[in-house]
Amino acid sequence: MSKILDNQPPRTFRRKLKKKTKKKTSFKKLLLVSFLSLFLLILFSGFVGAGFIFFHYSKDLPDVLSLREYQPSTITQVYSDQDDLIAEFYIEKRIIVPLKTIPKQLKQATLAVEDSNFRSHFGIDPKAIFRAFLTNIQAGHVVEGGSTITQQLAKTLFLSSERSLERKIREAILSVRMELVFTKDEILEMYLNNIYYGHGSYGVEAAARTYFGKSVKDLTLGQCATLAALPKAPNNYSPYRYPEKAHKRRNHVLKRMAILKNITRKEKEAAAKAPFQLGQITDMLNKAPYFVEHIRQFLEENYGSNKLYRDGLKVHTTLNLPFQQIATRAVQSGLLRADKRYGYRGPVSSLDLDDGREVLVQTLNQYNKFKDEETAESGDIVHAAVLEVFPKEVDVDLGFSEGSIALDKMNWARKPNIKLDGRWARIKNAHQALKVGDIIQVRLLNQNSDGEWALALEQTPEVQGGLISLNPLTGKILAMVGGYDFKQSQFNRAIQAVRQPGSAFKPIIYTAALQDGYTPASIIIDAPLIFNEKEDTFDKWKPVNFEQKFYGPTSVRTALTHSRNVVTIKLLQNTGVQKAIDLARQMGIKSAMAENLSIALGSSGLTLYELVSAYAIFANQGKKVQPTAVRHIINRNGEIIYRSAPRETQVLSPGVAYLITSLLQSVVQHGTATKVKVLGRPVAGKTGTTNNFVDAWFMGYTPDVVTGVWVGKDRDEPLGQNETGSRAAIPIWLDYMEKAMEGKPVMNFPVPDDIIHVKIDPETGYSAEFDSTSSKFEVFLQDNPPEKGKSELNPMSHNTF
Repeated sequence: MSKILDNQPPRTFRRKLKKKTKKKTSFKKLLLVSFLSLFLLILFSGFVGAGFIFFHYSKDLPDVLSLREYQPSTITQVYSDQDDLIAEFYIEKRIIVPLKTIPKQLKQATLAVEDSNFRSHFGIDPKAIFRAFLTNIQAGHVVEGGSTITQQLAKTLFLSSERSLERKIREAILSVRMELVFTKDEILEMYLNNIYYGHGSYGVEAAARTYFGKSVKDLTLGQCATLAALPKAPNNYSPYRYPEKAHKRRNHVLKRMAILKNITRKEKEAAAKAPFQLGQITDMLNKAPYFVEHIRQFLEENYGSNKLYRDGLKVHTTLNLPFQQIATRAVQSGLLRADKRYGYRGPVSSLDLDDGREVLVQTLNQYNKFKDEETAESGDIVHAAVLEVFPKEVDVDLGFSEGSIALDKMNWARKPNIKLDGRWARIKNAHQALKVGDIIQVRLLNQNSDGEWALALEQTPEVQGGLISLNPLTGKILAMVGGYDFKQSQFNRAIQAVRQPGSAFKPIIYTAALQDGYTPASIIIDAPLIFNEKEDTFDKWKPVNFEQKFYGPTSVRTALTHSRNVVTIKLLQNTGVQKAIDLARQMGIKSAMAENLSIALGSSGLTLYELVSAYAIFANQGKKVQPTAVRHIINRNGEIIYRSAPRETQVLSPGVAYLITSLLQSVVQHGTATKVKVLGRPVAGKTGTTNNFVDAWFMGYTPDVVTGVWVGKDRDEPLGQNETGSRAAIPIWLDYMEKAMEGKPVMNFPVPDDIIHVKIDPETGYSAEFDSTSSKFEVFLQDNPPEKGKSELNPMSHNTF
């Protein structure tokens, strides 16, 4: 006991030790309290700072709930009468598709390469941010971002692309808010419909069509991976521009998909070996430029530019696409043929071949401007440089190949207005037209085994033209061409050009006369007329016929069949100018008209559209149906916001309309339009030619199609000697109608109940005796039959004029 006590430290020492231990414990407590206080202070400051940052940068941020009503800019699509897509209008090329129609592999590919933690994060991904931070530190510059799909979407929809800390904070706040409001699938759907994929395409549907020429739902695994690779840098990874980069990036996407078990190793390897199978990048779709521009103006006038370019309208038109394609080719080939009759105006340009072939190729490429992967085909018109000229042949360089022009493919190339023995001359030596170094236009005919082309010399025509074709029963416009080339001139000559119609206006004058009591058998004296200034508005106007001669007593049928000017003027003089003008207005002619007798010869300008509309009344038994180009329009919500309802007005009696049709059939059978007989079906029509051969027209119709053609120069210059409606316009009309009506049933013009057929004496216009050998049948209105007998002419008769 004493030993134990002896071994214990002294009391003073124990007291000191206890005091020292107490001090050490107090210091630890103080240190712990200080650390906790500092931590809480930092935490509090962090919360305060975060709160300050949150509230500071939350100011003026858009409400993410607005996305519930968000309608992104989408493509307005224009469809033909058979609902074929013919045109698109847009500022951003985007087609919205629901998530369920987007392939699963495209969704997986996108998440694999853009945001693999998408399904688990809350809008921002700390792991991805930290990983990107380390990667960028190692690289010494920014090579990887940590943005989630939600952040990318927030930036696309609400923010700019500015690189700043403030923008990143705002982006993060918006992302969290979006995750609180929308489901993951809703966010993914918005992302896939709004992100930019390059070449003007927004969203996966537009991108699929741009890169692969197909809908997104039809994409292969490799194509899904290609699209998923693009959002990071659409221009740098474009398979059109940088195929090697695009290939590596696509394979990276496939690798990520395999790591995440979205696809098997075999699927990855097969897709990585597959070619891109790209489509062809095209400009804004437009298969009928003049017609589509007419539609665009209609939409802009009625709905405004914003709705037109951003609201994704579905515009269903009346256009018959096969008819339109036929019409375009007919107008272009017809104008090329006509222009060649006026001679060769010379080369487009020239160059010095001593400058070398590289300069030559560069020069030709500036003219030809082939798009990526586009190659020349037979029938194309391209530019070429003349290398050598021989008497019977010309060798040229096309830039992409070589070729030759045989003399018979360029013998039209005389100098303008040079004639030989009263006929247009043809050159007999190629030196008369071309020389070495000339830059010329040629048509590709065929290519031999060595790759050389047989060519024909061409030139862009100065002459222009227009064509409108419509269904007279419904008013639906079937085809519209407003010029040779819309790219060269957007002026729509079918709608906008006001031109003198010449004799093509005469049927309206004859209609007024028939309404006034004349019949097809009425006799008018074709004799000289002189109008003096004292009596009329003309100063010694002496109208003559085209043939510069007079024919004496002439029936109304014969006068219209052969387009007799003097008889037409006499009819108008007797019927009354105002009456004819009033009728023209009722028939849809809105252009200004001179209130004098010159309108009998088509002196007052009007548009092709107006004249076709008027002729449609003849074909539709006197009923006027306002021409229409749009059937209906559907908005982005699937609601019909416009439906065409053309009004029908009985402008002419069916009988009078039939009489005019019968007279115009004679024009085709025996008059100025006999070329049209080859169509092999009932046709009524009228040619038109103005003074000095400035304008050439042909208006023709069958029971269910009316088509008008105008040919002329924009500067109101003469086309050339004898360039009549028969020579310049009918070939275009016939080329179109032969192909458009191929396979269609032959239809006769319906005969109204008030039409009668009576035997007449063609010399007098009176009804003939039953046994008369010189008589012929003529058509009349039941209540206006021919006069009887051969007595002296009745002073009140229309046969006295």
